[in-house]
Amino acid sequence: MPKLPKPALLIAAHGSKVEGWAQRVQEFGRHVAESPSVAAAFAVVEVAFLENAKPSIPVAVQMALSSGCSEVIVVPFFVSVSAHAAEDVPGILGLDVPEHVRRRLLAEGHQPLPPGLPIRLAPLGGLRSLISRNVVRRTSLASKLRQREGVVLCAYGSTIHHEVWETLLGEVRESLLEAGFAAVNHAYVGHVVGLSPEPTAEAITACAKEANVDRVHVVPLLMARSRLQSHIIGAAVADVSDRLVEEVLYEGDAILPDGDLAAHVGVVGLAALGILTSSVDRVLA
Repeated sequence: MPKLPKPALLIAAHGSKVEGWAQRVQEFGRHVAESPSVAAAFAVVEVAFLENAKPSIPVAVQMALSSGCSEVIVVPFFVSVSAHAAEDVPGILGLDVPEHVRRRLLAEGHQPLPPGLPIRLAPLGGLRSLISRNVVRRTSLASKLRQREGVVLCAYGSTIHHEVWETLLGEVRESLLEAGFAAVNHAYVGHVVGLSPEPTAEAITACAKEANVDRVHVVPLLMARSRLQSHIIGAAVADVSDRLVEEVLYEGDAILPDGDLAAHVGVVGLAALGILTSSVDRVLA
């Protein structure tokens, strides 16, 4: 008896022209595919990009369907809510979006898929606990005494969904304070830098001047390495390091690689197929 065709799992990321950025996300996709449950449920796990890297999302979907996959489960892979996740990815997939979004995508040179294809979106869900663990893990090797250390989170942000970002960063801040860090600040380093509570250098300085802080960890909340780590955040760190007595620690790293996040994406995909049910609701909240 012939086997029924399986679905494909597609991780839809933003993309970057920076050398190595796409490769890091592709490696992440391979980590997701290494899960035995994911490998059993999906014919293939692929990564595709909104812009600045290949394959594009439409091309990856068409390849999966033409290879015989029954449907494509798409997980938008962004740190938080953004216009890319809320509008661009659904519009490019041919799903229902406002007409002005469709017109904008066409004007920007995208080629949306036709409606009616067997495609389903599987939102990534809340990442507060995952991001908090990610930050603690990335600071743990260099950490000596959390009670005397601060953390500055450097995020990209979103103009449209600024309040969602503020909520996310506030929740991560609370988690880090509960983990024992003495102070936590944040700054935006992307296109919403004007909405930053403080410019990056000032956020680092303010964190260093908090009571009991003598070391500051500067942690990018960016999926993979790019110019933001080397040019924007790196320049701010160099600026304040020359002026502060307190030690400033900066690795210029990124959220990826992260095994917990890879497992989470696998859970999201399996839940979309109904293989995991209400028992994972709290994971996706």
